[in-house]
Amino acid sequence: MLRKARISDIQAVHRLINECAAKGEMLPRSLAELYDNMRDYFVYEEKGKVLGTCALHICWEDLAEIRSLCV
Repeated sequence: MLRKARISDIQAVHRLINECAAKGEMLPRSLAELYDNMRDYFVYEEKGKVLGTCALHICWEDLAEIRSLCV
């Protein structure tokens, strides 16, 4: 199920993102950055476990950036 991220998801999101970053697939994100931008994040959850994440950062009225896409 795809849904908006909750505060309780941030540790799992941090782990996923930084595992991908360690492989050179994306940039790492700090916990502080994730908490600051939590409203931009979505998670894919299955059986209570966060399996994927991404963020949609709105820049302008007609411009957005997809960030931290990781599964």
